[in-house]
Amino acid sequence: MVSASRKLFDSLLPTLTISFVSGYCYQVSGYCYRLPLTSNTTFLVQPFFADFLLEILISTSSREVRQCALRNIIRLCKIETSACDIRAVIHQILLKARLPLWSTSSAGTRGPNQKLLAQSIEYFDLRCQLTENLTKEMQKMLHIDAQQILTDEFNWLSTYTVSSTSNELRAIDNILFMGHLRFIRTLLTCENINKIEFGNDFIRLLIDQFLFPASKSMSLTITPTNNENDLLDNSVPEPKCSTSESRLAAYDVLVELVRNCRPNLKIVVEDLINLHHRPILEKQTEWEFMPQVNPRATCGLVGLYNGGATCYMNSILQQLYMLPQISEHILSVHDDLENTTNGTTNKNGDSSLFYQLQQVFGHLMESKMQYYSPESLWKVFRLWGQEINIREQQDAFDFFTAMTDQIDEYLKSMKQEEIFRKQFEGIFCNQMICTNGCRHRYEGEERFMALNVAVKVDSLNESLNQFVKGEVLDGNNAYFCAKCQEKRTTIKRLCIKKLPPLLCIQMKRFGFDWENNRALKFDDYFKFPLVLNMEPYTLDGVNKRESFVEHDDSTNNTHNDGLINSSTGDNKSLPRSTSSLNNPSNNMPTINYELIGIVIHSGQANAGHYYSFIKDIRRRHSNNTNQWYRFNDTSVEEIQLTEQMLEEECFGGTFRVQKDNNNSTEERTRFWNAYMLIYQCIEPSKLLPPPPPVPSSPNTIRSSRHIPGTAVRVQHRPPNQRDSLSQLADLVVRSENSDLFKIEKPLIPSRVLACVKDENLEFLKNRDTYCEDYFQFIYKLSNICFDDINIPFDMEFIENDNDETSYDLCTKLALNFLFNTHLRTHRRLRKDCLQQWVQLLSRLFNKNLSSCEIFYNLLYERKENGLKLYLLDCPIEDIRFIFEQICEQVLQATYSHLIEKNHHIQETNSNDNHETLIINIDNNLLTLMKQFIEQLINLLDKSVVEQVKQSQAFFQLIYSYIKMNQNAIDYLLQLNTFTRLMNFLLGENLDTRRWNSGQAKEFGIIHEIIATLVLACNSTTEIFDQQQLQLKTHMNLYFQGKLANRYLKEICYAFQEVSPSQLIRTIQLLERIAYNNETFSEQLIRIILQSIVQAHTNDLKSLFKLLSHILLIEDSLQTKRVQLAFASTNESSNGDNCQIFNGLYSLIQTSIETEQRRAYQTVKFLINLSNTSNACKDYFSSTANQWEFAINWLKQQMQTSWQWSPAQNVSNEDTDTRSFQRTRSAQFTLEQAQSLLQQTTATTTTTTNNDASTSELMELNDTQSQSSSQSTLVGID
Repeated sequence: MVSASRKLFDSLLPTLTISFVSGYCYQVSGYCYRLPLTSNTTFLVQPFFADFLLEILISTSSREVRQCALRNIIRLCKIETSACDIRAVIHQILLKARLPLWSTSSAGTRGPNQKLLAQSIEYFDLRCQLTENLTKEMQKMLHIDAQQILTDEFNWLSTYTVSSTSNELRAIDNILFMGHLRFIRTLLTCENINKIEFGNDFIRLLIDQFLFPASKSMSLTITPTNNENDLLDNSVPEPKCSTSESRLAAYDVLVELVRNCRPNLKIVVEDLINLHHRPILEKQTEWEFMPQVNPRATCGLVGLYNGGATCYMNSILQQLYMLPQISEHILSVHDDLENTTNGTTNKNGDSSLFYQLQQVFGHLMESKMQYYSPESLWKVFRLWGQEINIREQQDAFDFFTAMTDQIDEYLKSMKQEEIFRKQFEGIFCNQMICTNGCRHRYEGEERFMALNVAVKVDSLNESLNQFVKGEVLDGNNAYFCAKCQEKRTTIKRLCIKKLPPLLCIQMKRFGFDWENNRALKFDDYFKFPLVLNMEPYTLDGVNKRESFVEHDDSTNNTHNDGLINSSTGDNKSLPRSTSSLNNPSNNMPTINYELIGIVIHSGQANAGHYYSFIKDIRRRHSNNTNQWYRFNDTSVEEIQLTEQMLEEECFGGTFRVQKDNNNSTEERTRFWNAYMLIYQCIEPSKLLPPPPPVPSSPNTIRSSRHIPGTAVRVQHRPPNQRDSLSQLADLVVRSENSDLFKIEKPLIPSRVLACVKDENLEFLKNRDTYCEDYFQFIYKLSNICFDDINIPFDMEFIENDNDETSYDLCTKLALNFLFNTHLRTHRRLRKDCLQQWVQLLSRLFNKNLSSCEIFYNLLYERKENGLKLYLLDCPIEDIRFIFEQICEQVLQATYSHLIEKNHHIQETNSNDNHETLIINIDNNLLTLMKQFIEQLINLLDKSVVEQVKQSQAFFQLIYSYIKMNQNAIDYLLQLNTFTRLMNFLLGENLDTRRWNSGQAKEFGIIHEIIATLVLACNSTTEIFDQQQLQLKTHMNLYFQGKLANRYLKEICYAFQEVSPSQLIRTIQLLERIAYNNETFSEQLIRIILQSIVQAHTNDLKSLFKLLSHILLIEDSLQTKRVQLAFASTNESSNGDNCQIFNGLYSLIQTSIETEQRRAYQTVKFLINLSNTSNACKDYFSSTANQWEFAINWLKQQMQTSWQWSPAQNVSNEDTDTRSFQRTRSAQFTLEQAQSLLQQTTATTTTTTNNDASTSELMELNDTQSQSSSQSTLVGID
């Protein structure tokens, strides 16, 4: 049987498939179930089974096959036999397997072994499954020493070298780390593992090397050094675990190390707080923090941030950086050369444009971030002498000109080589050639930094022909020859005398329509080559072609001057054949330029976007000799610049697209096209040497400005004669282009390098901490103390009283993480997990008294008031309320601990008859809580006034605290909270309202706090007699004294701005004070009536609800209050106008003509109130003659002839119209009023036997019947 199985395995291994392995593994496990015990043992110990196991578990390239094998092997291990332990057999196979999983570096392994490393996850997962929670007995039975294996794993992690050159090898490293770390976590669950013994070394290794080396490097004390190598060291420590999976595995190891091990927990918590979660004063006011966490693009290049409309800058800066002769020269100028024109050291070097350009190039070269934000460059750059607005689009060519001018001037002032002039500057030659007779020549020179070419022709070559095309000046326009002293027919032309190493070409795509006063963009088709021959447009090239033409003409015996049209008349173009320019003979020389940069403009003349295509001429980031990149602000990507892509993306013109649902096509314009080109000479030895100076040309310097739309020209300065050094320079240029002297990383100024390094460290730190995986890791650590089920809280081993418990450590970590990191991150990173943190802290506070103390002390340690920072200054509403919930939880937990301690002391001292008050126990915790509340209330005096728009959470915390118990209320009263709240609410000026309606709409909770304090003060027992007496006397000023009128008006405002459901305690307070209090009742009712008269009709409902509560108070004054509210009175208090205090009857009368909605709502209120209270109904019935007119008016309004739809969503209580609306509610109100009036009239008829009244009653009955029939068609508001 064994030999047959071996043959079967050998035949199947080379041809494994997923479906076959799945089925076969299942058959093997089932086969082992059915085998006799002795046969089963024999089968498993055969060598071919071990080969098969390792083959399908780690050697197979298909992950699905490996995972299928893992599942079935685990199923096989669950078979229980008495002859042997299958689990032990599998263990021994794995232990004895010779696998390269413990090599010291993936770079040192060969191809097949690297493949095994990349496929090792299932192998480690199987070992984890077999090793989880092994007891001592199981370890002995399986012949496993978990402690020794753990030591070996630590030694391997310590010595493993991570690849830093290959991304592929880094991926293999992370896979290997993930497997080993998972296995380490499993070993830590085994019995007889001393976590304290392994903990410190493992924690140091994981935190310092595998997870947070950048954070560790930033935390170390920087010692000054004079070593130049140290100053130029730009190395930044990368974490060994660089993928999410490997980092999660490392996090799990740390969590397992601290579980049930307080010393390890203390090390981890202190390390994480010191590295990441310390309070930083400079960032106290920073909220919604979202750092850069994305690395460089996969191509290895860095983008630039767009500040709003700075794409024109970004496209040019990237072009200049990708020119090594420019960027390396700029970076080669070091700090010790940065002097002012007076020779003194430039102390403000950071504000110079040159230094900021160095910063840009340094970051583009060495930054690890996706993009760099050149904010300082924006501030110091001047365009035409003016600061730039980063949200205003500028011309890219203007920026190029201004930047090169300013940098060269700076270099000149430092006595350095003017790099842009050296690389971009060429010389034009203006020629005047006399043709009829004297043949004298006059030449003038002009320097240029760029060629400006028209796009109204088809190609760049045709446009360049315009530069060298001559014009004939004859007749009246003939040129005066100074040597002949007479006018001569003359050729006037322009050609290039000296070509620069780098040729910048600007296409004139922008113009201006002076008639219509608008900017224009020309999207014409304009073709340009990848390789441009500039020799035909040079002075020598033109002269050589002239000689060929003269030679041909002499052969044909034709007498002319070659390039001269001798006819007279107006100016005429030179009749040169373009074939001599575009199609030179094979023996003509060439000066070829290679296209290396394209600046593209997409959009219109007044709005658009710039981006660049750039060729990597130094091949720093790719070995491809023709690799192009697209630089679009922060995005950088590789592209293949083919002829087709060049035409579609850069040439402009038109293209045709197919219309939707139609076979026809339409023509559209390519509004994206090339605007600037940069060519590099690929034959530097052919660049023309500077000619000797021409006497007739003036010596001038280069112009610092240019006229837009024209060639940038600089007049001639006498150059040095060409000597042997020029030949050496040509050699250097050739060697640079052939990478002969290629320098991978040129030296960068120390200040720039230090800045880049610091930002790289900050980036790596932020990348590793501002992510969801890290946040969840911190949450697990903060929750780990509740997993210590094997160590009861009261029995946790503490060496001394100062040692912190696991709960203390978890609280420290959670609070520092929340306050210094999590609450300050952007909402996209916080997501919706804040409530789980509140719940966790609530558990910690309630479980551990010291956790409350830690919270209080953490707030007090801040230089600024922590309460003010999170409750008022924080601009994020959900953060303020989360902090309020945390404070509420800690206050509740504090009182719980105090009460629990109090009960314990009372039980202890019960035999001694000692009375123990809550204020006498646990003085430290109580003091901290009182200090917390005192700081909270002190904010009322100034801080809350300054941040009134963000004060909701502040007042919510006070309200939550005041509802806890009577002790909280008493302490607030001791702190004079009532007076402080009144001063905040009313202010010092009692004649005008302090807060407007928009600010006061959140003040309902303030009224509730005030009401709660007053009600508690009136109901509390007399503990502090004198103090309470003074407090009550002060409170009376706001209810029956000189301040009562202002406060009661504020309450009426509150009912207009806040829902009455949020003012329950305020209503209870007014009812309590008005009970059998005639003076207060009269004052309150008059103020309410005054508010009803003045308020908007949409706010009347809340005011009527307030008035109804007052009128429904059942006491001896109820009838008087109803009379005061319903009917007018001639008495006036304090000399106020009697008209203001007219009752509701008068209000209806005056509102019928002007505000019908106010009149209707008043009628509705009276009817509803009469149906609610018998006292109100009796008085209402007794004064029917005073309100009967209102019923008649309402009846008339409901019986108007115009039609209306009951389905319309209209109401008389919340619409903006002043006129009355016919609604179902109005119909129902009319029916109730008529019914009440009928009852009143019937009573009057029985008493007086008045026939007229009886007749009127019958009429009302008829009306009621008619109205009742209509009521089925109408509804309510």
